[in-house]
Amino acid sequence: MTLGIAVPFPGGSILCADSRIEANDGSSAAESEAALMSFTSGKRIFAITYAAKDPRAGKMLASEIATVACNAASRQDTVPGIKRVMGDWFRSYGVAQIPALQFLVASNSTDENPGRVLLCEPPSTVMETFGPCVVGAGARPINPWLRLLTPRFNQSFSIRSTVLRVTYLMYLARKHDPLAVGEETEMVVLSNRGSFTYIDRKELRQAEGVGEKVDALLLDMARQVLSAEAEQSPQTIAEEFLRGYFDVMEQNPQVYFPSLSYLDKSGSSGSGPVPVLAPLPTGTLG
Repeated sequence: MTLGIAVPFPGGSILCADSRIEANDGSSAAESEAALMSFTSGKRIFAITYAAKDPRAGKMLASEIATVACNAASRQDTVPGIKRVMGDWFRSYGVAQIPALQFLVASNSTDENPGRVLLCEPPSTVMETFGPCVVGAGARPINPWLRLLTPRFNQSFSIRSTVLRVTYLMYLARKHDPLAVGEETEMVVLSNRGSFTYIDRKELRQAEGVGEKVDALLLDMARQVLSAEAEQSPQTIAEEFLRGYFDVMEQNPQVYFPSLSYLDKSGSSGSGPVPVLAPLPTGTLG
């Protein structure tokens, strides 16, 4: 992927990526190629995406990271295990040029802890973000907007609201760098109840349509406020803004992400890591 966003929240975590895989020659793999990898082991669920100049190396190491994460005896053992497998991979290159890789590893929690997001980079960087994190070549335009994903003090976001905010950031990234960011978005939500769901791509496209209207509304508000003259009535400016605001708010409730209903399903009870394929045109459920 060229853009990955991860968000931990009290009930689990969300991982999102665009569908473009960057190659050494600057070209991109097919837009339909899976941008996320998901693995389950009992009620423990991990989702991984990666930014890589060498997508084959990224996919291989992501699989190894997923295996060691699923096999970790406890939450505390996950970080040392990831460091070990990344270090072994890094040293295997010897004097050869080592491709630059970054990983976002999201997981749910099987206890009272919130979901978890790890930012990983070989040979040994594994950092828990404790908040939203973004990686990839398309990350620069939305870095200043990450605060949008962080609730204010004594405020909380619903899962639906968080998904909607993430899709807005994906819209902004495509708007500012359309050549770098893939046309499609993959998103998976991991629940602490031991279930997960991929959000249907059609639902994500609908949500990004709302994001486009929000962006136009904010731009129009800035234009009116910054061009206002002393003799203009503030009430007139407010009324014009409110007309656009109510238009957007009428469409917001219509984006309700039916895919999220599958989080109520029980998670897998199998042992060992089980890979879960990402969806192409529609959501894959678990």
